[in-house]
Amino acid sequence: MQQFVHIHGGNIAQAAKKYGLPKERIIDFSANINPLGFSRNIYDAITSNLDAIINYPDPDCIELKEVLAGYLGIDRDLLLMGNGAAELIYLIVRITGCKKALIPVPTFCEYGLAVLSQGGEVIEVEMVEEERFSLPVERIINLIPQVDLLFICNPNNPTGRLVERAAIEQIIERSAKHGVLVVIDEAFMDFVPKQTFYSMMPAVGSCVNLVVLYSLTKFFGIPGLRLGSIAAPKDIIKRINAAKDPWNVNALAQVAGIAGLKDLEHMERTNTLVKREKAYLFEELQNIPGLRPLPGAANFILLNVSESGLKSNELTELLGRRGILVRDCHGFSGLAGRYIRVAIKNRPENEILLRNIKDVLKGK
Repeated sequence: MQQFVHIHGGNIAQAAKKYGLPKERIIDFSANINPLGFSRNIYDAITSNLDAIINYPDPDCIELKEVLAGYLGIDRDLLLMGNGAAELIYLIVRITGCKKALIPVPTFCEYGLAVLSQGGEVIEVEMVEEERFSLPVERIINLIPQVDLLFICNPNNPTGRLVERAAIEQIIERSAKHGVLVVIDEAFMDFVPKQTFYSMMPAVGSCVNLVVLYSLTKFFGIPGLRLGSIAAPKDIIKRINAAKDPWNVNALAQVAGIAGLKDLEHMERTNTLVKREKAYLFEELQNIPGLRPLPGAANFILLNVSESGLKSNELTELLGRRGILVRDCHGFSGLAGRYIRVAIKNRPENEILLRNIKDVLKGK
């Protein structure tokens, strides 16, 4: 039986205890969150609505869905909110009764875990660095008749690789002929310039076998509140709604989501910073002997460290002792021992990361 393990970044409390450091001394590059954090609008919305916690939250998230639908440019009735996108991954697997899923790897582990949790089987199709971790469209199409569910992360985590709409449309068309549901996870799409060339969100509703996942935690900087959405045909939305917990999105997450979606200035500042700092960090990492950063479209960089003289877990441990958390990619299929992933942060923090990596590799 296949084994998948919940392995994620961002556990600062665990790291502080492990390394004997105060939380304030830790800089977290292991979780891919907006380097600017949440906006002032979100802070104001939460603090001015604290009294709302005395009442049950809106189980239908009506106002939040209205704002999100306008932001995404789709019908509100095609949306359902969740306690993070992860909850929705498990729900879609449960309501479809998935027996066998196709998953291009390396990618987010929760797709496979969700399938296994329901007694299903996972078929992995490998993406490799020699092919720039590109999506193997032909191999996927050939395997589609063997499965009933397909997951694609776009841009992919942890590689950052983007797939153009034309390739995904080809896969969706083939899948429809075999009754296969295609789930596109666009958790990092907000960080992508010219999203219209890549996002499948506009096609939701017109493609009966298309589901798109959307996350508000990463781009809007609120992972502790847990907030995500699923866009799907109305019949699928109805089935998921019947299967979910009645109050799965808390009141403060709802007001935070509404405030974040309306703060266009914060969004613009975020994308300006991420574009600038990713270019800076990528170039600097390229100049460190033994490291090979890989280009990607999201707010993180995948690093091949196989020529550094250290395994990925060794480099991760040595940086952790210095209060620098990076993501050891051993939990991603095919990447163990050779890759780490680092989030894009602001310039002073990125400089600290670079300085510490150089020192660790020099044995200081």
